[in-house]
Amino acid sequence: MRFVEALGAGDVELAQRLLAKDVVYTRMSWRTLDGRDAVARHFARRARSRTRLESVLQCAVADDEGLVLTERVTALSRGRLRVQFWVCGHFEVVDGRITVWRDYFDYLAVARAAARGVAGTMVPALRARPPRA
Repeated sequence: MRFVEALGAGDVELAQRLLAKDVVYTRMSWRTLDGRDAVARHFARRARSRTRLESVLQCAVADDEGLVLTERVTALSRGRLRVQFWVCGHFEVVDGRITVWRDYFDYLAVARAAARGVAGTMVPALRARPPRA
């Protein structure tokens, strides 16, 4: 899916162009962002934090009605710290633009990934490596 690949490549401008003006972005158990402008502000805050986001698409399935489900591995990196975890995405696409974006992930898996990330800063062999697409 072009959107996930754009995010994974750091092409935030392309990712934003693929969002509908009234997109609704929900991350499980976090605040929902309403509208492309709100999502753009979220991307800008993340960019200012110097936390790098990587996403590697593992699988994507789409139906004829614009529903797209993805499995991807996402990594958040800052300096030597790399926290890498699995994410499932639900997208609804109308006229080539994403109108609904929901991300689901397991908090226990994220906690384990964070622990591994911290350990990897001290013992590089423990650091998570990017998966292959």
